Amino acid sequence: MYILGISAYYHDSAAVLLKDGEIISAAEEERFTRIKHDNSFPFKAIDWILQSNNLDINEIEHIAYYEKPLLKFERILETFVETYPFSIKPFVQAIPEWLGDKIKVKNTIQKKLKFNGSVYFVPHHVSHTASVYFPSSFDKAAILTIDGVGEYQTTGLWQGEGNSIKPLASIRFPHSLGLLYSTFTAFLGFQVNNDEWKMMGLSAYGKPTYESDIWKLIDMKSDGSFHLNMEYFAYRESFRMWSHSFEKLFGIPKHKDQPFTKRHKDLAASIQKVTEEIYFTILNHLYSLTQTPNLCLSGGVALNSLANGKAYDRTPFRKIYAIGVPGDNGAALGAALYTYHTILKQQKRASIHHLYFGSSYSDREIEKVLKSHKLKYEKLDKQSLIKKTVDFLIKGDIVGWYQGKMEFGPRALGSRSILAHPTEKKMKDRVNEVKMREQFRPFAASVLQDRVHELFEVPEKEHASPFMNFVFQVKRDQRNKIAAIVHADNTCRIQTVTKQTNPLYYELIHAFYKKTGIPCVLNTSFNTKIEPIVENTQQAVHDFQTTQMDHLVIGSYLVSKD
Repeated sequence: MYILGISAYYHDSAAVLLKDGEIISAAEEERFTRIKHDNSFPFKAIDWILQSNNLDINEIEHIAYYEKPLLKFERILETFVETYPFSIKPFVQAIPEWLGDKIKVKNTIQKKLKFNGSVYFVPHHVSHTASVYFPSSFDKAAILTIDGVGEYQTTGLWQGEGNSIKPLASIRFPHSLGLLYSTFTAFLGFQVNNDEWKMMGLSAYGKPTYESDIWKLIDMKSDGSFHLNMEYFAYRESFRMWSHSFEKLFGIPKHKDQPFTKRHKDLAASIQKVTEEIYFTILNHLYSLTQTPNLCLSGGVALNSLANGKAYDRTPFRKIYAIGVPGDNGAALGAALYTYHTILKQQKRASIHHLYFGSSYSDREIEKVLKSHKLKYEKLDKQSLIKKTVDFLIKGDIVGWYQGKMEFGPRALGSRSILAHPTEKKMKDRVNEVKMREQFRPFAASVLQDRVHELFEVPEKEHASPFMNFVFQVKRDQRNKIAAIVHADNTCRIQTVTKQTNPLYYELIHAFYKKTGIPCVLNTSFNTKIEPIVENTQQAVHDFQTTQMDHLVIGSYLVSKD
């Protein structure tokens, strides 16, 4: 049985294919259109899925969409009425889209995709819930879904047991932790739904001196439920997230080209701390309702890896599963899984321990591209490829690493990565120059799972974090050893690597460890800041040629700059 899950029209549109309940292909639309966070209907991602699996659209039995468009439109109409006449300008601008493709999703599926099977519309937060609970290994778990907004819901507390998911409590629009965080993201000159993790990184450079002022915006109860004081927000009725009252409290907003001041850094630190306080209060209440040590996290706020890492110390949960696609891209997976397990009542669940479900290219295809660019290259066997790459990293060179199937989601996990030696502090600045991005941005560590406890303050010896969704403190005696990946607050976002999930990447890091005594490498996504992660070999070659990368290891081939 084939089920196609789809998300579209907000951000990070994606398509996911299940076969008998197991994910076999998945990709965001942005990887093919090259429009970062593309929200258009994922025609190209669907085309790739069908072609790569040799399927016709009507060999798929069911299509699942990640929310209910009519219900979402109802919320938009209600908001317009409540905030009229202030909201008339954004409403008039948005209404043509809503009366077109956004509300006619079934028509798009049936007419443009020419699909004749059944179509299911799964509520937004239910999709988030299914995306993380069903692929977990838990028979019983507490589940938190938390984001900007779906149809009405912004936060959901749930309990999963066996194949059933039960709602426990919820918070509705306009009261949203995701929108609160995004308001400060925009106020600090970043782009909403794109740069929230930049603000998270910036927070390490400031102090939470505005914490008490931010609490003036929020009324939080002891169970974590909260209301925002809408006097300070304008996202219901305007194109701007904050109001004049917000500016009176926090000052002039930062222009995107303005340097970061102490005030900006302190604001970032303050909203991060308040977000964490709300997050942990909700989680502690959720534990009191479920009395289970197992937790599943989904929704865009679950990308706050700094908060996720602290959850082990700030809550009673001992096992936390936060899938690497907690946003709208992963909701396409959730819609498909909900259809399979709940609507169609299929019992057998399949765990997900990696996200290598994207496109790949053969050596023959890669060599054709290298020749077309008239590049000098050599073809190497696996062991020679690993040895030379390790030697380059030890030498201090920066390596573009393009191998196997592309990752699904926002993180490069060793298939479309840029790699470097983690020791020298100046390496952070060098790689940021390659990426053409802000110098305050930190980098992640890809670390051998059986050695993770040697470098980081993890909750258990072989802590598993295959999706790079947790930040932990670097052990004091290891900070100089891996200085390039130690952030200003002495933390690092980690990806644990095993031989089972990515054999080649594991062997590379293990070989690096044998030569250096360091069981990790610096890892960042293979792209510059203005583009999505590279999908095909042409894009990889282009980025290699136009940045300060020293080497490109692509399939079985090595390309080096003179």
